[in-house]
Amino acid sequence: MSETAEDLREVGPWGQAATLSFRFLFLLTWLIVAGWFVSNFHQIPPDSQAVVMRFGTVARIGGSGLLLAWPRPIEQVIVLPGPARQMQMPIRQFNEYSSMNSFNAADTSRSYELSANPRYNGGFLLTGDMSVVHLDAQLVYQITDPVAYMVSTEHVEPALERLLIASAVSIAGSRDLDSILVARPEIASQGSQAAQRERLRADLMDAVNRRLDGLAGQGAGLGVSISRVDLVPSIPAGAKYSFDAVLVVSQNAEASVANAHTKAEVTAQDADAESDQIAASAIADAEELVTAATTQTATIAALSHQTQDMSRGMQLTKLYYDRVRSLLKQAGSVEVLDNKGTVRAILPEGASQ
Repeated sequence: MSETAEDLREVGPWGQAATLSFRFLFLLTWLIVAGWFVSNFHQIPPDSQAVVMRFGTVARIGGSGLLLAWPRPIEQVIVLPGPARQMQMPIRQFNEYSSMNSFNAADTSRSYELSANPRYNGGFLLTGDMSVVHLDAQLVYQITDPVAYMVSTEHVEPALERLLIASAVSIAGSRDLDSILVARPEIASQGSQAAQRERLRADLMDAVNRRLDGLAGQGAGLGVSISRVDLVPSIPAGAKYSFDAVLVVSQNAEASVANAHTKAEVTAQDADAESDQIAASAIADAEELVTAATTQTATIAALSHQTQDMSRGMQLTKLYYDRVRSLLKQAGSVEVLDNKGTVRAILPEGASQ
């Protein structure tokens, strides 16, 4: 230290200033070099990833956390969304000329009018049964190949929009209107159409992913895949009024049919009750007649069992006397005229003379 101070005193004031300036510049240079050396260190967020390029070529792909890279221009770090992050992209071409620019999948009250200018009808698609349907759509995609995504970043969303529109045109043309949305509630519960409505979003997502795989097979992949498609289908406002009118007529017809079924059921129940009453009365009358006949023939049946050895004439004579005896018991006295013209009194059995 003393030698350095002596050297500075020997060179004089100007020499001392030059020496101190040189030392200061030397220290500043090292500080600049150290700052440049650590200038490409990055803290990658948890939902992001980084592509490290060395002299224009991809060197490695880093995940979340601290990323150490050589300073520029040796290496360049490009931070991209992570593979788990889902990014949303509304299909604006469907609503390019509409005042409704925000997508809301829960809003089912939208209605659009067909315009005389075809360029204003970009959101309307033709279905397989020659109907017209409007789609509000939003894609949710994820990055699967960060290198391909980095190369085509500026073209990803326009390409996805075109792929979705092409897929939507193809799928809408292969379905009828009721398999896309509930246009006619009277047939909304049919199993095949309900299943197709449930599969519409999944089919559209699969169609876009197939087209993305086709681009990747040609070496022009976008490095993304579709994880969800949100759709809000609707019919033109004019057609909606017609469908509503048909629905009212259908509901009135169904109500009339239901009332007719109710009246027919009441009539059938009344007829069944009357039929049961008539049958019960007939059965009771028949049983009464059978009982009366059985009572009337009980004596003869009993007599026939008791006098098996009697002739028919004797059985009838015995039956006659038994009947006459019962009649005489009921009468106080009976007067008869014999062959000689004499009146005789016949007294019941046990009566006094």
